[in-house]
Amino acid sequence: MTYTPPKHPLEILQSIEFEDAVTPDDPRFVETEVARGSPKTLDRLARKFGLDLHRGTFYPATKRHVLLFGHIGCGKSTELLHLGKKLTETGKVSVVPVDVLNNLDRNNLQYADALMAMVHALLAHLEKQGVGLHGESVRKLENWFKEHVKTEERAKELVAQLETKAVAEVGIPFIAKFVAGFTSAFKTNASYKESLRQVIRNTYSQFAEAFNEFLREAESGLEGRGLGGRVLFIIDGTDKMRSDDTKRFFVEDAEQLLAIDALMLYTAPISLKYEGSPLGKVTDIVLPMIKLAERDGTPFDAGKQALLKILALRADPAAFADAALMERLVDFSGGHPRELLRLLSLCCEFAEDDQIDAEAVERACKALSSDYRRFLEPEDYALLECMDRESEQHGGNDERTRRLLYRLALLEYNDGSWRRSHPAVRQLEGYKQATAKTQPAPNP
Repeated sequence: MTYTPPKHPLEILQSIEFEDAVTPDDPRFVETEVARGSPKTLDRLARKFGLDLHRGTFYPATKRHVLLFGHIGCGKSTELLHLGKKLTETGKVSVVPVDVLNNLDRNNLQYADALMAMVHALLAHLEKQGVGLHGESVRKLENWFKEHVKTEERAKELVAQLETKAVAEVGIPFIAKFVAGFTSAFKTNASYKESLRQVIRNTYSQFAEAFNEFLREAESGLEGRGLGGRVLFIIDGTDKMRSDDTKRFFVEDAEQLLAIDALMLYTAPISLKYEGSPLGKVTDIVLPMIKLAERDGTPFDAGKQALLKILALRADPAAFADAALMERLVDFSGGHPRELLRLLSLCCEFAEDDQIDAEAVERACKALSSDYRRFLEPEDYALLECMDRESEQHGGNDERTRRLLYRLALLEYNDGSWRRSHPAVRQLEGYKQATAKTQPAPNP
């Protein structure tokens, strides 16, 4: 069935889901590597795991933990789906996606929650691929649940409920039932969540040993079916945690994550790169923003054309009263895909006819700017104006700069080599006042 972009503003509005990633098979998928000024990003990312995407050469380490940095909403999830497909097609890697965003509580997330989600995802993957395991590693992991989780006083009610469902089951079916229940509890029940976290913290070395052995057997089973000799966990959504949870997850609890001998790829907010992530033990790569111009201001047509294509696949160009309005939205997005969708959504809300006209576009731009006005401080405007005015100014990595990066008031391009304020910020009175203060006084 041929895909046709929605045309009526109301139809467009209802089709927009800000957090839904676009799969490579989705007709709305747009290749953006060149538009980001980084045509080798996915190749470099694959090589960090020991894989040459083009030749199929594979020299994997026992474990490799990689952080994919990038602005929230810049397209990391979509690019990960793209990478996952490429990796799977090589026949060397079996990709196991772990969706933290939908399966866990992103507003209260710790490493124990993610680990249970990983076990759950791996078991589901094995079942989907028809791989059965019956070795000693299965019994070892099962015994960890029976010896430690079942004896936790505060979790007895949950365990009793799960045992009712898993009656007479052993091995992987038993583990699968318990892990599914735990994953659900981590998202919905604060009491069970904390008790289960405590169990994992207190017996972590035993859990890590049991899971590592189970993972090796799972990889052998998958390889025997021609499904890749190594499992790669792609953990998406960890860039959208609260600031305190992000620091705890990636910095304070890093040693627990690193105890898992696996190939693991996590999404992480760009601000974390500048505040002490364990870069000595974890490798990383940045997914650059789509750029509309070079550092010196020269227009970058590849970026603009990619965003116009993204927009045209979300809203039929006939929905706009003038094609120039689409360019206006692209320019105002700063190259940020989700900001472009936000602007499109606002346009549809403000449209008073069957088309999006110039008035709706300008009202949408003002509404987006107002969102930034609510959290920006006077000192923020001065810093942003300085970085825009002095093209070589990077802005440093202090707490204020990291906050502006996290909130998208400051956008980073070309692997972080240069930054600019969001176009929506430049329309605000505070920014204009900061600019006026730097202008030379007129001659008397």
